[in-house]
Amino acid sequence: MDRGVYVPADLDLPDKLLFGLTARQVAVVAPAALGLWGLWQSLAGQVHPIWLLLVSAPIAAATLALALARKDGTTLDRLVWAALRSPRAPLAAGAPAPDVVATVSRMTGRKRLSRVRAVPPPVQGVHDAGVIDLGPAGAAVALACGTVNFDLCSAAEQAALCEAFGRLLHAVEGHLQVCLTHRPVDLTGYLTGLDARAGDLAEGALRSAAEAHRAWLAHLTAGPGLLAREVTLVVTGPDAEAAAHAAAQVEAFCAQIGTDATRLDRAQLAERIRFALDPFGTAGPAFGSWSQ
Repeated sequence: MDRGVYVPADLDLPDKLLFGLTARQVAVVAPAALGLWGLWQSLAGQVHPIWLLLVSAPIAAATLALALARKDGTTLDRLVWAALRSPRAPLAAGAPAPDVVATVSRMTGRKRLSRVRAVPPPVQGVHDAGVIDLGPAGAAVALACGTVNFDLCSAAEQAALCEAFGRLLHAVEGHLQVCLTHRPVDLTGYLTGLDARAGDLAEGALRSAAEAHRAWLAHLTAGPGLLAREVTLVVTGPDAEAAAHAAAQVEAFCAQIGTDATRLDRAQLAERIRFALDPFGTAGPAFGSWSQ
């Protein structure tokens, strides 16, 4: 590429209000600062400044760490608040069955298992049209997207693709997630068609070549080495209408760059998730029953 494409990296950053601090940071620092100021004002003439400094320094350091320190892009005060809000009781993917509780309690003489509660799932349900209900978080729509060979494009075409993707990121108001998964290539129907067409051919070199081609394809797909790449884009919105509008913007973007995008319904989404978690299908067809 002969030129760069400017995509701002400061999207959704909070505004800085005072001394380069955001409103959240000011809310963390201000109470501690006022408290320490009041402590110094009330005890300045009664306690030696060294003792006041020894008491106030750890409090000031802890407050600044909570307000300014970051871990994996998250401020320390958010992590501490999340730790305080986290449940103290054991969690599980599902609530234990009553017979399991009774059996374990009888074997161990303890009833701690009865305190285990189920983790609330982020997905409340999936509609037939494929709209994912995220509860208070809104809604989401998943799309199956095609790909474009970026390396085969010219410099001008690559720049145009980057600019189009940048416009999409600016246009979508909610979150946009790109998921790349692989699944084994299934050529069962194609091989069955080859068998039927090869049987219609007369005996000779052409029929032998067709049968050899069919045998080669069957050998190629017999092992787990042949995989097909799938690209899934997930867009979110505060409600189903906003998520559908964001999906329409993704479809327009894909049409602009010369590929296709198809919205996934409930059955297609369940199948894609199953193959993403278990590419070789060992979980069985009942794995997708969660979407019901």
